[in-house]
Amino acid sequence: MTHCARICTTERLLVDDIPYPQHAHIIADTFKNAKTGLIYPPHKLLDAVRDPSIVKYVRNTQTKGKTAFLFAAGNQGWMGTQGRYDKDPETALHHKVKLPFITLSNIYAGRVAAEFGEVHHISTDATACASSLKVLMDVQNLINNFGFTRVIVLSGEDAVNNLTLEFFGEARASLQYADEESLCPSAFDDINMGFHLGQGAVIAVFESESTEVPRPLARLLGAYTASEVYTNPLGQRADGSGYKAAIEGALHVAKVDPNVVQMVKTHGTGTPVNNAAEKSALTDLLPNFIATSYKQRVGHTMGASGLLETSLMFDDLSDGFVPAILNRTEDDPVFLSEHALPQGDIVLSLAAGMGNVFSAAVFSTDV
Repeated sequence: MTHCARICTTERLLVDDIPYPQHAHIIADTFKNAKTGLIYPPHKLLDAVRDPSIVKYVRNTQTKGKTAFLFAAGNQGWMGTQGRYDKDPETALHHKVKLPFITLSNIYAGRVAAEFGEVHHISTDATACASSLKVLMDVQNLINNFGFTRVIVLSGEDAVNNLTLEFFGEARASLQYADEESLCPSAFDDINMGFHLGQGAVIAVFESESTEVPRPLARLLGAYTASEVYTNPLGQRADGSGYKAAIEGALHVAKVDPNVVQMVKTHGTGTPVNNAAEKSALTDLLPNFIATSYKQRVGHTMGASGLLETSLMFDDLSDGFVPAILNRTEDDPVFLSEHALPQGDIVLSLAAGMGNVFSAAVFSTDV
């Protein structure tokens, strides 16, 4: 990973007047008449995250191989959108007129890819909250097996539309308003649990080691996406078999022994089922590690979460620490209740998506 930019909420930050949707699930029309309603909120995030310096770098720095563009949106057709038509029936068909330019992710992907100049492959992904990590399996495949020397990844998600808010609220995955009198968002905790929805987008450039590139932010060693046999596509097995399959696959591709992995960026939604599944997988496979979670800090940014949170961890590691999981109520030196010093240079990053999708990626910060 040679370049990365992100934009996301924190527990106190408003992004371009998009409210941090802490209580939105109890007010069905929270965003319906908001100032941002005239401009679809995810558009603003994805426009803002496309750092002009990254676009300039890609356009002005040629590679000997091919360039690919991957858009990890989480959903192929974004919920809560409808086609929009000009009043003039003679108006020519184009992406801005006939439908919101992100309703179909492949249309948006083609539009953004054009900004970067010559692109030899464009694809989109729709694996829910695992999307931005899942596409890293595609990144390594394109670079290692198909002669690509550069892959651009853009990821975002619509986490403010009413259907999403209602779904997570009714499923009691995101914290309910009434819960907040006694609970705070956390993960792997016996008291505090769950998450608030957040806003976020991330863009990253991956380039092969054969390319003359600047000092990378991190080196992608291996990525893998797996599933598990389970009857509920919205649930997870408590034994963490999906996470285990993804972790084992990523370690195999990376040629990294489990003993070497000492730092983990968890999916960390804080729901009881994910707490059990993720904790079981990690404690069964890794003999010595410390783990953190970022959803308590920035909210659950949906499709962007995996790669966005990984970039946050790289920043924290460069500052000399692995952050504690916010709002832990018990001392825990493994699923961190206090900041800890970095352990080694290998980072395991995890994500899970609805539909029983589990993704893992292994990075090295020794660059």
